[in-house]
Amino acid sequence: MEQSKIFQSLKNPKFYGKDVNSVELIQTHISYIALTGKYAYKIKKPVNFGFLDFSTLEKRKYFCEEEVKLNKRLCPDIYLGVVPITQNDDNFELSGKGKVVEYAVKMKEFPQEKIMTKLLEKDKIDEEILDRICDILDNFYEKSKRSKEINNYGSIKTIKKNIDENFDQTKEAINVAISKENFNYIKIVTNQFLSQKKDLFKKRIKNGFIRDCHGDLHSGNIVVSNNKIFIFDCIEFNKRFRYIDIASDIGFFAMDLDFQGHPYHSCYFINKYVEKTKDFGIFEILNFYKCYRAYVRGKVIGFKLNDPHIDKKEKQEIIKIASKYFDLAYYYATLFSRGLVESKPIFFITSGLTGTGKTTVARKISIDYNTHLISTDEVRKKLEGIDKFERHHDAYNTGLYSPEKMLYTYDKALKKADMLLNKGENVTMDATFKTKKLRDLARNIARKNNAIFLILFCKCPEEYIKKYLDERIKKKSISDGRWEIYLKQKNSFEEFTSNDKTVEIDISKKSFYYQNKIFVDILNNINRG
Repeated sequence: MEQSKIFQSLKNPKFYGKDVNSVELIQTHISYIALTGKYAYKIKKPVNFGFLDFSTLEKRKYFCEEEVKLNKRLCPDIYLGVVPITQNDDNFELSGKGKVVEYAVKMKEFPQEKIMTKLLEKDKIDEEILDRICDILDNFYEKSKRSKEINNYGSIKTIKKNIDENFDQTKEAINVAISKENFNYIKIVTNQFLSQKKDLFKKRIKNGFIRDCHGDLHSGNIVVSNNKIFIFDCIEFNKRFRYIDIASDIGFFAMDLDFQGHPYHSCYFINKYVEKTKDFGIFEILNFYKCYRAYVRGKVIGFKLNDPHIDKKEKQEIIKIASKYFDLAYYYATLFSRGLVESKPIFFITSGLTGTGKTTVARKISIDYNTHLISTDEVRKKLEGIDKFERHHDAYNTGLYSPEKMLYTYDKALKKADMLLNKGENVTMDATFKTKKLRDLARNIARKNNAIFLILFCKCPEEYIKKYLDERIKKKSISDGRWEIYLKQKNSFEEFTSNDKTVEIDISKKSFYYQNKIFVDILNNINRG
């Protein structure tokens, strides 16, 4: 009742001082956030979810102080301190006289339109920003705390506790936001992974990957403003969710990019992280943590359904969002479950004209299926002994791109694929594969190694391709593809035949539902063998 009265005061601009003329209130399942223009104030709700307990004033004060201390690691200039809310008769004041009845975290306010989620919606996040986020996180993890106590949180016992808690707390969501079939499937394969991969989790602990991390690393907690990047709002209320494998943090951010309809940003970020840290082992556990994180987000969103103040229309939107997260969790679970049974190797090849997104798609598939990625662009330049970024704008079918050198390049790339498939490894080959002969060569190698074979046909609207190629030519790129090459290839690309099992992909379509359908279609093709 007392906090309900405080909530009414939070709506009044005068509560924050004479210089405040308006206030915007944002409400989450655990907090109220008041935006006043210059400063933001965050008040914790008196809730107890088991894993989170803000039920007493003393606990709320403690966790406010923890929030400031922990977030100063990444945002020292944003988090200013903890301020009391006092009561004098029936009046509530910020840092006033009288009895302290509540506490608030005081922060510098940032423009809400600069939150990364909103920037993603407007396509204003590029690879340069992802590079910088990767640098910030790499530095953060390098400095983050390690100890025997923290290592214990990376144990199977603790991870299973988190997993079991998720399933217990989402039983009411069955047949509302998640089907019973998918709920049971995710639960079964998750527990199988924990049981069969014990040595993997032990190895992550031994190699020092369990750290005092962020714990809630998604685009809604990142601001990009005035050429600065702020990563805020880490988990302060439960060590169990913050003392984690770095792969869980990284997987959360990658999952969120998938959810926001930017799967190609997601795989770019993962590749950049591995390139920087050399943590190649992350690929063995990434889909597990992406599944876990998507499931947690579905659970947390679903908590709002218990709020009596939310109307029917808003509840339908909550169910829709939670369902998206649970669908994504199911997708990741199906991916990592392939490693729990003996499976055929997979040979993916891309096909399509220059500028249609073959490399982008190949990266995505390589991350999802933990494949070796072979690029004919890289192989071509390595065979010539030149730097992969060295430009060669030869005329069509001449120089590095003459028919003879093209066949030599494919021969070397396919031999490498053959060797890897023979070892039981998955392979993605990033190439144009514009002729039936080349596609047949790849299919024969798959057949020889008893591998599943699938062609990823990349096709985009021409205006998108032209814009992309015009921009790419100005940047550092391995590919020498240009608009004039696209026009030449267009006339020489050989149509697919009935023997070609293909999935068509248009990377210009940013809808989550389109992308989810495409990648589920790929997965279904793979599962059918």
